[in-house]
Amino acid sequence: MSRSTFRKRVQALAVLILCFCAPAWSRESGSGIPEDYEIRDVRVLPQDMRTYASSCPEPALFPACRGSLLADFLRNQYSPWRESVPLSHMADAARAMREHARWTWYGENRRKVSPERLAEVLANCDLDRFPSMDRPAIALSPSSLRVLPATAPLLKKADDFPFDRLQNAAVAMNEPLRALHVSADGLWLFVKGPDASGWVPSRDVGYLDDAQAGEWMSRELVVVVRDGSLLRDTAGTGMAQVNVGALFPRIGEEGDSFLVSAAIPWDNHGVRVVTARIAKDSARKFPLELNRDGVALVGNQLLGKPYGWGGLYGNRDCSSMLRDFFLPFGIWLPRGSYNQIHSGNAISLNGLSSAEKERILREKGVPFLTLVYLNGHIMLYVGTINGTPLVFHASWGVSVSDGEGSVSKHVIGRSVVSTLTPGSELRLASGTLLDKVRSILILGDCAASQDPWPKGKDQ
Repeated sequence: MSRSTFRKRVQALAVLILCFCAPAWSRESGSGIPEDYEIRDVRVLPQDMRTYASSCPEPALFPACRGSLLADFLRNQYSPWRESVPLSHMADAARAMREHARWTWYGENRRKVSPERLAEVLANCDLDRFPSMDRPAIALSPSSLRVLPATAPLLKKADDFPFDRLQNAAVAMNEPLRALHVSADGLWLFVKGPDASGWVPSRDVGYLDDAQAGEWMSRELVVVVRDGSLLRDTAGTGMAQVNVGALFPRIGEEGDSFLVSAAIPWDNHGVRVVTARIAKDSARKFPLELNRDGVALVGNQLLGKPYGWGGLYGNRDCSSMLRDFFLPFGIWLPRGSYNQIHSGNAISLNGLSSAEKERILREKGVPFLTLVYLNGHIMLYVGTINGTPLVFHASWGVSVSDGEGSVSKHVIGRSVVSTLTPGSELRLASGTLLDKVRSILILGDCAASQDPWPKGKDQ
């Protein structure tokens, strides 16, 4: 798309945003909002990352910055195989397990979980022996890190689904791990991943020796860029479905496939490394160039996907979506919105008016490299339309009022491109996202100082 075509589309969209007629029920009337009502931003703004990526000049990152970010990524990615876990971390993990077992929870049946059931799960942690091992390991399949060794959810309220407070983070197939403890029944392992820890089913984990880990770390990588990609063995039989961000050592190429290494279960919880294949239209050599094509490719794979608290059901929440967005480009983000915004020198917007926040974001923000943070939520700045900043984020929903004191959540339930005031046509119960924005972070000091993507009037 040419820049002139893009500008015309921007102008047309701006008119639509300004002139879009109100829904049949008005926010003043207090009428109920239909469950399937789509907020105005999602209906009016293009939900296609190519629209926003097309306005960003290339290259996105200078070589020195790219090299620094990649080195940081690899150091973090392989940290479970290179570093033992501090005892302070283990003490914090044990404390979190005990605290979770003391609180009041609701289960999948919307009833309170009995104290006896919680005590039973805590006993299975076998904390008197915690930790009982310290071994390099690897995820043999996609899995989840759980606060306690249990698959059933723990919810704060009966109607709090999908916010399962046992869910810590998702684990990608063949992600580096460090095995630290085994449950009393032997069915769970407590592991530390590159940036999170928790319990995983023991069948999903295999132990590596130092030689296997060293060989794995020495290889060039292939990264998955399409959700639901099929990893096959050399005979063509499916081994696993893998999502954006999964990494595999590259062996070579054969026709329309990459040949990669994959770890599979072997004797005594060990692993055997075998050759597998993945289609070239599903993966790329790692890292991708952070350019318009790469941003559009990865962004559109994540855009519109269901919201998934802590990576539940293979989906993504706000921080895991941004982590997976940047991973194919070799840019490391920790898990959790708070950790992400504090991973660099953030610019505070506390105490500023909404207009001042938007001005600073327009002037200092670098599209596709700038994180926008408020308590409990994080977004990616993708440019502006008619001077209005736009963000890409995984959103569960907006809080709305019926005008009579009752507050409910209107569910968005997926990743979208929106303004910083999504749902403003509704009767919002606690203000807009823009009202609550606290800080922004431009990823990579070199990115901030060298201004890799010159900013035009609209991006």
